[in-house]
Amino acid sequence: MSSQTGGIRKMSLKKMVLGSAGLGIAVIGLVYLVAPHLLLDVYGVDIQSPSEANLFRSGSGSLFVAMAILFCLGASNPRYTRTSLITLFTFMSGLAVGRLVSFVADGWPHAVLIAVFVVEASYAVAAAYLLRVEDSSPQLKETV
Repeated sequence: MSSQTGGIRKMSLKKMVLGSAGLGIAVIGLVYLVAPHLLLDVYGVDIQSPSEANLFRSGSGSLFVAMAILFCLGASNPRYTRTSLITLFTFMSGLAVGRLVSFVADGWPHAVLIAVFVVEASYAVAAAYLLRVEDSSPQLKETV
């Protein structure tokens, strides 16, 4: 396999990881932004006040949409791919670690949230792998 073919495959994997993360996070973010009760009802969480709605719309909704935009930008523009992968790793690792802390402190949550943890941890590992592969590529060493 030529280095050009390897580079194309790595870029395609980066695009796939960032693009799928971007689309998934965008959907979740838009639901939290427009109708947070749709997701929260699944877990038995009831929004009781405008302040609670505000926390979910801004903290989950608009923040997730903003991250999704960055991930999709990184998938579509090589100039932003590395930044997007670093952000994807940080974002998904943060969510996964928060869930782990909750598992220990609060007990086992709804099964859907355990599955979400697995997805978040998987994206964190994928982003770390892609960053590691990029850091060890001969092309990067040649430009340094």
